[in-house]
Amino acid sequence: MPSIAGHSVLVLGGSSGIGFSVAKLCLAENSRVAIASSSQAKVDDAVKRLKETFPNAEHQPVGYTIDLGSEAVEKNLERLLSEVTSQGAQPLDHIITTAGKPDVRPVTDVDLSYLVQSAQMPLFVSILIAKLGAKFLREGPSSSIILTSGQVAEKAPCDLAPRRVNCVSPGSTETELWGEYREMIRDISEQKSLLGKAGSPDEVAEAYIYLMKNTNATGSVVSSNAGSTLK
Repeated sequence: MPSIAGHSVLVLGGSSGIGFSVAKLCLAENSRVAIASSSQAKVDDAVKRLKETFPNAEHQPVGYTIDLGSEAVEKNLERLLSEVTSQGAQPLDHIITTAGKPDVRPVTDVDLSYLVQSAQMPLFVSILIAKLGAKFLREGPSSSIILTSGQVAEKAPCDLAPRRVNCVSPGSTETELWGEYREMIRDISEQKSLLGKAGSPDEVAEAYIYLMKNTNATGSVVSSNAGSTLK
């Protein structure tokens, strides 16, 4: 595989845990490493430990602080990326985020405020990193953005049992929402689906009826997409 020696890497959440280990391995690969976290004390300590581990590194690690939990997160991210790239790391080769604060609660204890807060890091910050990344990442396939998910994305917790929780995943379905673009969307759907057609609301609705009737189905995702994922 190609070397990442000399690559400029920014690790959000790099002051501890997985992010800190990623930073260590990047330094071992002779990359330029910048870490960022919400705590100045943790950042300073992490940079100190990295320098102690790699005292002779060609590129010494640097640290920054950032608040990813505020409403000003987009401005904070853009400021951080500008600062990092102005310190000789222009442009970045990789942006990695491992930042996060797990706060898992039973569904009976959640409210809208909690949901918005819990979505900030894994969803909103990830999208903003993708949005801003194009301005600060080197062009070409050697550059990357690496997000961090979790097993919950593969195996979601379900504390409603014995009640069942399922999901329908429709493909392109011709509804009133297509509006004035109906013909164009229909043509695109026909080209992209294995069956050469878009779905109808009546067809997709059958998936909901199936999941209501099948009392053995829970934690299931039923697709109705005319084979668009197969073509």
